[in-house]
Amino acid sequence: MGVSESWNKIIFMFSKFQSLPSYFGGKRKLVKHIFKPIKKTEGVFIDAFLGGGSVSLYAKAKGYKVIANDIAFRSVIIGRALIANNNVKLESEDLARLFLKAKHDGFIRKNYCPKVFTSKIADFLDTAIVNAHAVENETKRHLLLHLLIKFILSCRQFGKFTHTRDTLDLEARKWEWPLRSKSHAPKNLRMIQNPMMTLEKLKDEINHGVFDNHQDNEIHQKDVFDFLKKVTGDVVYFDPPYPGSSAYEVEYGILDNILVGKKLDNKPSPFSNKDADEFLERMFESAKHIPQWIISLGQNKEDVGVKPDKLLAMVQKHRKAEVIMLDHKWSVSNAGGRNQSNNIEYMIITV
Repeated sequence: MGVSESWNKIIFMFSKFQSLPSYFGGKRKLVKHIFKPIKKTEGVFIDAFLGGGSVSLYAKAKGYKVIANDIAFRSVIIGRALIANNNVKLESEDLARLFLKAKHDGFIRKNYCPKVFTSKIADFLDTAIVNAHAVENETKRHLLLHLLIKFILSCRQFGKFTHTRDTLDLEARKWEWPLRSKSHAPKNLRMIQNPMMTLEKLKDEINHGVFDNHQDNEIHQKDVFDFLKKVTGDVVYFDPPYPGSSAYEVEYGILDNILVGKKLDNKPSPFSNKDADEFLERMFESAKHIPQWIISLGQNKEDVGVKPDKLLAMVQKHRKAEVIMLDHKWSVSNAGGRNQSNNIEYMIITV
């Protein structure tokens, strides 16, 4: 492969990331490090924690058969819309279906207006979610739900569900604070514009991430231990919730509730607990039959979470391994990085 051909392939792979939602903790900036030590350049890539989908999408672009898993419905939607889908794309007609009159109980308007959404957007989402779930074609259904996830995050500052002052002011038709800067105004404007303006743009982004890698890729929604015991492949990538860090179930609890139309328990994963060691040990025990392991982990405080040498010792109970420390800026919603001296990002690689 020539230099220009190789460079074009890299650009192709990274350009696909725009199809994904901007979840915190995403690994799109680290995929080159994650895949560099993998022994087999083809075969079956197992992603035990699909999350925001960046690692699985990259593996798909590299030609692996991808088998991914996540217990969270929000992640399964991404996987079925982009990883398992090789050719179905969204059309403008599909977007129009989201606006059809539909019977619903106003769950979003009653629970998340005006702190999270303006009444205009809450009413749209109440209708759109019901219409998306009613689509018979499974792939189209997940594409539309994925579109709505991206739309919701596009309306929230940093893709988070805090920062309620902006939305409260917009609902009260007070413009000065929400439109105060170039960084805040675009997301806040989406709360008062016709949603179709944003949906068309997001549709194109999602469609750019749909491609055929000539593999029968699989998405599962299982307990990670059950998944690992039954799956077979050449390499498994582990990106569990970082012990002691913010739990995804808490950060994205509102999103999870919206997707199913009711309030869930949103109990944090055991991996997010400070005493997550036993779950990591069980995870490795469940994956003994998979030839190579790549594990991502980190700490946001020196005295919280699992230190590199401790995790390395856990892995070395099963096979030879080494630790790689990464120079990485943690970012908010993959929008930009900032220096955080207490952050540690590392990988454990079996050799």
